[in-house]
Amino acid sequence: MPVKLLDCDTISQAKCKLHDTWYNYKNTPVSQRVPVDSLELRLVGQHQYNVLRDEDETSVVEGEWKRLNTLRHYKVAENAVFSFVADSTATNRFGHFMDHSTHFSSNPKLNRSMDLNSSNPKLNRRGSGSSCGLRPYHLTKTNTSSTIDSDQTTFVHVPEIYLTRLLTTKGTLQHFVNDLFVSIFSLSNGDVPLAIKFLFDMLDRQAAENGITDPDIIHTWKNNSIPLRYWINIIKNPEMILDVEKHPLIDSILSVISQTYMDSCSLSNHAFSTDSPSSKLLYAKELQDYKPAVRKFYSDIQALPPVTDEKLFSSLPSTESMQLHRDAALYDLAVYAHNYCFQIDEALQRTNCDELSKKFATVISYLQLYLIPSGTT
Repeated sequence: MPVKLLDCDTISQAKCKLHDTWYNYKNTPVSQRVPVDSLELRLVGQHQYNVLRDEDETSVVEGEWKRLNTLRHYKVAENAVFSFVADSTATNRFGHFMDHSTHFSSNPKLNRSMDLNSSNPKLNRRGSGSSCGLRPYHLTKTNTSSTIDSDQTTFVHVPEIYLTRLLTTKGTLQHFVNDLFVSIFSLSNGDVPLAIKFLFDMLDRQAAENGITDPDIIHTWKNNSIPLRYWINIIKNPEMILDVEKHPLIDSILSVISQTYMDSCSLSNHAFSTDSPSSKLLYAKELQDYKPAVRKFYSDIQALPPVTDEKLFSSLPSTESMQLHRDAALYDLAVYAHNYCFQIDEALQRTNCDELSKKFATVISYLQLYLIPSGTT
């Protein structure tokens, strides 16, 4: 299977590219993939470097720095063949990799790679460098000192040079980001799930019963009930519902999008300046459209016909069709009832449910004696 690699790729980067290409070709879910750290990369037909690693005895040491090994370091030629082999601690589960080889194709015009530093957890640090106090680096050395030696060449990172690339990436993703916001903050066929309508109506009723007339307070309640409690976790952590792996770079991108999502729900006006983080400045223009969309979404839901209890319960799936652990669900309910027993009892008494209040007191007494240890929250 041919894979395009760069001769400035570290061994970890090359392994990840080969690993992803193979499993994407096989359309294998992430949960069923062999971890890349459990595999060794070998160069077929070249016995001088049997196993390729980021750090080994051949790594170049420059003072306190150790350069991470790249494909160029091992003199890997174009159309070279690699193989994945399980390490000595792996089981036969990894054996299917040994029969699949990969051809290496280099392009001198594309010999640019992501600069990895010692803080990257993906690096395979099998070597003696880190244990000897040496500082590993990839393409450039991170300058942590304000003093620069005039006799030594030092590479200084200028953040401004990445602005064009940042804007280009945003333009590529903007269509998908807009689709995401439209999907969340718009009515599907003029309607929303009944549970959301029921919840928002309940919040409106609570505000009216408690004499709360400030619309900003009700807006904040609705923000904290669904958008900032549910959707923000899905955007930031898609692996919660999807069988995917979240790369650190993807995590950074999702952090910017999720922050934009939070700012869209916020009622405060953000004052942007040249000192504002680039992640906030990136979507400053779009926020002018996202914020009104959130308000309109809440207003449209409020204008929908109310949902009765019977209609809500009939729309919920039956417990037979849901994969629930009965004992675990009952225990969680018991802990909740135990923690809020006084508030629940007061609510039952206010609604003249004396018989139900007595039964609830009996349940709480049983829980305190047999099921829930003291101090459980």
